[in-house]
Amino acid sequence: MNESKGSFFRQSAWMVMATVAGGGAMMLVHPLVSKKVGKAGYAEFKALLSAFYVIAAVGGGLWTLFAQQQAAAVTEDDSRRVASAARRVGITILLAWIGIAGVLALAQSALVREWKLSNPASLWATWLVGLLTLWGSVLRGLVQGRQNFLALGWIAILDGFGRFAAVFVILSFLAGRAAGAMTGAAVGTAGAILVGLWGSRDTLASRPARVPWRAWLGGFVPLALNAAALQLFQQYDNMFWQGLVPADRVDDWGLGARYSPAQTIGFGITQFTVPLALVMLPRIARSVAMGERTDMLRLTLVATATMGGLASLVCTLFPRLPLQVMFYNNPANWVASPLVPWFAWGMTVFTLANVLLNDLFARRRFAVVPGVMVLAVAYVGTLQWLKPRLLALPIEEAYRTGVGTLCAFNLALLALAAVFSRRRV
Repeated sequence: MNESKGSFFRQSAWMVMATVAGGGAMMLVHPLVSKKVGKAGYAEFKALLSAFYVIAAVGGGLWTLFAQQQAAAVTEDDSRRVASAARRVGITILLAWIGIAGVLALAQSALVREWKLSNPASLWATWLVGLLTLWGSVLRGLVQGRQNFLALGWIAILDGFGRFAAVFVILSFLAGRAAGAMTGAAVGTAGAILVGLWGSRDTLASRPARVPWRAWLGGFVPLALNAAALQLFQQYDNMFWQGLVPADRVDDWGLGARYSPAQTIGFGITQFTVPLALVMLPRIARSVAMGERTDMLRLTLVATATMGGLASLVCTLFPRLPLQVMFYNNPANWVASPLVPWFAWGMTVFTLANVLLNDLFARRRFAVVPGVMVLAVAYVGTLQWLKPRLLALPIEEAYRTGVGTLCAFNLALLALAAVFSRRRV
């Protein structure tokens, strides 16, 4: 094994450990919230998180773009242009989010009714998390592009543990509900931003330079659209079910116990595999900029398939086990076990597609994005089309149909990414 492969596996191992640690602490927030605020409050919390992920999907585009640009910055002038773009984008985010606050104020009553929120403060806490996450995405991209995986790993760790600690304090001592949980998430994100500032301090301190904004937007727009589409695959189902279930049948459907816990396990699977793509992207971008060949894609695909496949196999053989570990203090959530294998395999397929997409984006090949968007819209449209049938089905069968639909579209996403990766277009 050469040094390049050796460093790849060392950095990947660190990122997996850091992401699992941070993600594990972040996932512990879920049983904590579930216990403190009850089933209805937990379903509200999940819906707010889903809304935040969709609204802040642009952060994924910023993260990937700045990681690619920083990794490909082979001269001092290149680095100065990346730093200037990062500073200006940070200011633009603040101005845009102030505008969103105005829209949110106008739509507050309608959103509270649609999502069955217990407190309008939940919306504003989600708004704050979105702002901080966008800033954090810029910083994570800069740190990742510099291949400073030590700092990137600590960002993940402190984000998770800071979030858990803040949520614990707010829910335990300040009697907060879903709004308090989202406020805790904002506190944890703020801590991660501080680490990101430290990790990218040399870049951000560089002298200003002229930014080719047309070329910059040519990369940002497709990446942001792709990130938004992928967030729909990961998060739309919670908002869909929260809006679908009639208010007088919320307790019967038990979204917070029968569905959301299994989805959380699926999210946990990604914590073992997505970090590999984080290490891969800047290496490929740097190799492309230097005109060098690399086998990082093959290594990442094999490692992702192996780790995700093993985790999914365990979830298939022992579907209740991960729920018992995560929701050890709330056995009521163990009833979600029939959905665990579906989410596990579906998210493994999703992360494999994510590896192929990251390889394409590291090479600034964005032709796949329209296809990803079409699939995302088709997924949302399919769930909407299924609404009447889902309400008529037995609850467990309805949930299984919804997850099966997600798995089918994840397979289509993997096939699409594979075709474009093979064609290199």
